[in-house]
Amino acid sequence: MNGRLRAFSDNIDENCHLASDNTMSEDDESEFARLLPGVKRLRNDRINVYRQRAPKKSSARVTNREIDRHTEFPDESIPARDTRFNSGLQKKLQRKIKQGVIRPESSIDLHGYRQSEAVAALEVFIAEALQQRMRMVLVIHGQGYRSQSDAILKPLVQRWLSTQPQVLAWCPAQARDGAAGASYVYLRTN
Repeated sequence: MNGRLRAFSDNIDENCHLASDNTMSEDDESEFARLLPGVKRLRNDRINVYRQRAPKKSSARVTNREIDRHTEFPDESIPARDTRFNSGLQKKLQRKIKQGVIRPESSIDLHGYRQSEAVAALEVFIAEALQQRMRMVLVIHGQGYRSQSDAILKPLVQRWLSTQPQVLAWCPAQARDGAAGASYVYLRTN
């Protein structure tokens, strides 16, 4: 050694020839693709945990036979509430539900249903969602503008949700999902 201490970074620069911009040449890309077929190189190092998925549409139009078997109207004495959160849910989770950060995995549109059909379809929909271990679903009930009197389906859905032990929370949806005419419903997984 010529009497001068070498810096650690000098050793690294001398021994490792790393590209400063971390890009791969075309030869490297093709070699990578050949070695790992079906695997694609990430272009971004960030992963979106709340990936936007298109909600599955429920095609559950309920027959009269199913209505007779299922229909159990919620008690009228139970007040309809726009928002309800189970007391065990963390405030951060409640905020994410309200803001629509957790995207619905499936949805059902109850427009045009009679009350008995709506309750039966909702029972079937929630049962299927629980079976598929979904956490967040969207129930589109409308605001009741086309009703001759007050809204019918919205308070009916809210009263029905309040009687279900597997429903942990619900609140009005964001504008992109239907605003006050739809509700985010957060379900228990077990």
